[in-house]
Amino acid sequence: MAEGHTLAGSSRRGWLSAAAKIAVSIALVALILWKVPVRPALASVAALSPLTILLVVALSFLFVAIAAFRWQTALRWIGARQSFRALFADVLVSMAYNMLLPTNIGGDVVRALRCAKRLEQPHQAWSSTIFERLVGLVALVLLAVPGVIMAPGRVREIAIAVGVCAVIGLAFVVFAHTPFRIAGKLLASRAPSVAGAGERIARDLSGPLATLRARLVMMAWSVVYQVVGLGILAVVVLDWGQPEMVWAILGAIPLALVLTLLPVSIAGIGVRESLFVVLLGRFGMASDRALSLAVVWLGSALLTAFAGVVVLLIESARRPAAPTGADDARGEAR
Repeated sequence: MAEGHTLAGSSRRGWLSAAAKIAVSIALVALILWKVPVRPALASVAALSPLTILLVVALSFLFVAIAAFRWQTALRWIGARQSFRALFADVLVSMAYNMLLPTNIGGDVVRALRCAKRLEQPHQAWSSTIFERLVGLVALVLLAVPGVIMAPGRVREIAIAVGVCAVIGLAFVVFAHTPFRIAGKLLASRAPSVAGAGERIARDLSGPLATLRARLVMMAWSVVYQVVGLGILAVVVLDWGQPEMVWAILGAIPLALVLTLLPVSIAGIGVRESLFVVLLGRFGMASDRALSLAVVWLGSALLTAFAGVVVLLIESARRPAAPTGADDARGEAR
């Protein structure tokens, strides 16, 4: 009886959390539609040249490819071998879960679960995912430093704070084992699928993945990954004839993406667009152009998410059908 009440309470909290996130997304989108000229923003996107659109599409999938290669590299450090093709599909599916599918399961959890099924030691999927995610977050903050330093006026005042955070984060990634061990144990305590694997995950994070070479290589690939992601927006401002706004993208977007990770909305919708408008505005970009970049970023994410849905449909079609009762009976008769 008590267990039933616990499950009901957990389900109720899940629904309330989802409802709150939907409400936040709706409220923020409504605020943007009220405050920002939407028609000029959409017109700017519609006016992009075919070459720019092609570059956005190409960079979107290159973004996924580098994510898959980065993950493959992390797996190799702990002795796990996975094909690039399989990991590429995992990353696409994770993006579908993040953007399109009605579930509270995060994309990172989904791709780790998919990969774990193919590994002799399933915990390696989790330790590699934690490792490349933590390093990638620090790389994102590091990329914001040059852009903030180049920013006009009062925005430059936060450069010192961002720089200090970036240096501290880099020091943790390169030299410290504790944050990785804590992350591994926290995941293992909260995810039933990896129950009992906390110590093995922690050993990976403080063992093979703790070497200076492993962390520096992962940091380098994480920087490349983030630069390609920012390149999706850079080609747009170049199409507009505003090359000076590349610095705005470098300074504002990493900060916006870090803050979008806060679990307060559905897939970051509303939060991301608001942050684009506010932060890019601090760098001197017109609000409608900032919203245009948010639309391009959302379109890129939806493109790869739809590709992930296609992967799921193909896998479902290839999966052998479960035998019916009649088939079972004929089999027993034989």
